[in-house]
Amino acid sequence: MLRAVLFDLDDTLFDHRLCARTALSELHAAHAQFESYPLDDFERLHSIYLEELHPLVIRGEIPLEEARRERLRRLFRAVGVAPAEDLIAQAAAAYRESYIRFRKPIPGAAALLAAVKARARVAIVSNNLLEEQQDKLRQCSLSNYVDVLVVSEEAGMSKPDPRIFEIALERLGCGPDEVVMVGDSWPADIVGAIATGIRPIWFNPLRLPRPEPDVQVDEIHALAPIDEVMRVIFAGEVVREKG
Repeated sequence: MLRAVLFDLDDTLFDHRLCARTALSELHAAHAQFESYPLDDFERLHSIYLEELHPLVIRGEIPLEEARRERLRRLFRAVGVAPAEDLIAQAAAAYRESYIRFRKPIPGAAALLAAVKARARVAIVSNNLLEEQQDKLRQCSLSNYVDVLVVSEEAGMSKPDPRIFEIALERLGCGPDEVVMVGDSWPADIVGAIATGIRPIWFNPLRLPRPEPDVQVDEIHALAPIDEVMRVIFAGEVVREKG
């Protein structure tokens, strides 16, 4: 019997991609230096810089605020501008304000968590900072559905390291065969879950090709309709809503 469901947070339950793109769009429009740089390319470049710097933040090697400023420095330099530090600080603060203002869950996240919570416990396993993820859960009204929150900052390791999944299992009081892991990142969520002996479910809203075609995993492309997602999570069981 499935006793718990583990979820990734960013771009699985929380719409990080939307927040980042909206904040970047405002930043792009606010600075004439970026006019000649297409927004899609701007977004891709920012994503590269984020992926490079985020592990340093998680390991405590650089403060979150400095990593944000460094991303902005690199974006300005990419368009041939050597910005003053006051401009960097202003741009970083504006980006952060926009990102927070546009925080929202993936459509269907709250309803899905409520449905899962009625049948099993809910855990979040995330490669991020504790306070940051707690704030997202609160702002998106998801906190009340979560029984266990495990983040890499607190755990001391990041997905796909099996140990971070094992910490979640220990806090839940479950074995790996009693849970599933739902996440959007193949290298972090899917690879990590498999290495821990947990059945993974790939959240793939962009319908990307499977990075490892020979690895067969369940796949969902949205968090709704709830009954369809619940059938995947609970391994084909027929789930009927009460009432």
